[in-house]
Amino acid sequence: MSTPIDDNAIAAKALELERFLPEGRRDEFRRLIETLAEAAACRENQTAEIGELRGQVRRLGARVVRMQEIFRANDQAFATFRSAMLLSRRLRRMADLPDMLAELSRTMGVAALTCLLSREQFAAYVPPGFPCPTAKALGAAVNALPRGTDPRRVYVGPLAALPRPDFFFDPAILADQPKLRDGSCFIAPLADKYQPKRRIGVLAMADVDPSRYTPSKGTDFLEHFCEVLAGDLLHVKIHEELARQRESDELTGIPNRAFLRRHGPALLSLSARREAPVALLFCDLDRFKAVNDTFGHEAGDLVLGDVARAMAARVRVYDLLARLGGDEFVVVMPDAGADEAAVMAERIRDCVAEVAAERGLPGLSVSIGVALHAPGQDIDDLVRAADAAMYREKRAPAAG
Repeated sequence: MSTPIDDNAIAAKALELERFLPEGRRDEFRRLIETLAEAAACRENQTAEIGELRGQVRRLGARVVRMQEIFRANDQAFATFRSAMLLSRRLRRMADLPDMLAELSRTMGVAALTCLLSREQFAAYVPPGFPCPTAKALGAAVNALPRGTDPRRVYVGPLAALPRPDFFFDPAILADQPKLRDGSCFIAPLADKYQPKRRIGVLAMADVDPSRYTPSKGTDFLEHFCEVLAGDLLHVKIHEELARQRESDELTGIPNRAFLRRHGPALLSLSARREAPVALLFCDLDRFKAVNDTFGHEAGDLVLGDVARAMAARVRVYDLLARLGGDEFVVVMPDAGADEAAVMAERIRDCVAEVAAERGLPGLSVSIGVALHAPGQDIDDLVRAADAAMYREKRAPAAG
């Protein structure tokens, strides 16, 4: 719609000039003025629209910057999560768990990271000194965590709000880093994937930054990682449990032939690198068949168990004692030569004599053959050499 001439300042001035035009040109002049007024109004509208568009562009630019910041943060979080997952997946032995957790703490970039595992399930598998509270204590500590209005099963918030900070974090670390007490923490139970209601442990992380772990921030990556970690810990533990069952003698509880063949070569290799001697004792019970024939196999099994426990109490902590089968046992002694092997042989003879006396079996004794490891000799060769020496000893009285 055109702007009326008499409502426009330009048109008002143009009317003054209109008097000087010929009568026949006044309508044309009037239309020209109206066209100029419409053009001016259009320019004003365009200026306003351009201003609004510029404002929208500025707001959109700010949103893009914010989205880029969020993307970078999420990308960093995902990269950290992926690295943590790789560390968890690479765990193969419970003995390596402390080193893995130390690397995980560096990967996560946290001042303190603790993994607590149920004593009943993991104490027999983790290295000595690893924190393993009882399942009852673990459950009580987790249930006592502040919950507030957050429905999640994890605790995310100030470390100072914990009833027992020293339960989840090493008191020495808290004392060494006092700023942690004013920081924030993330604590999540580790659930048994096969029995979800059962806790196998807890993962706890703390940072000096009070804003790092807050209820308003998402912890999806961390919670998913805890699920993965719990599963990996169970898998490693079950694997080691099965390995122990396969490599443990069912009757006596000591290692069996499979254990010797698996771990014996490592002992020989280590000793060879250190240029240290290794002795192997082959022990065969004398007149054990008479025990079975006279008292029955059940009584014979009890005697074998007693002998195994007595021998286990006599060998050194770093010796390898194994039952090969029947009434045959071997002891692998790293850092031992002929003299140390002779002393051990006497200890074993004494312990067998004690078992014989306790069981009322005066005829029970043991023949022992000793072999020293030679360069290039494998574990089977060493066992055969000691076995041959044992038979020479067993025949010696008859030969005399």
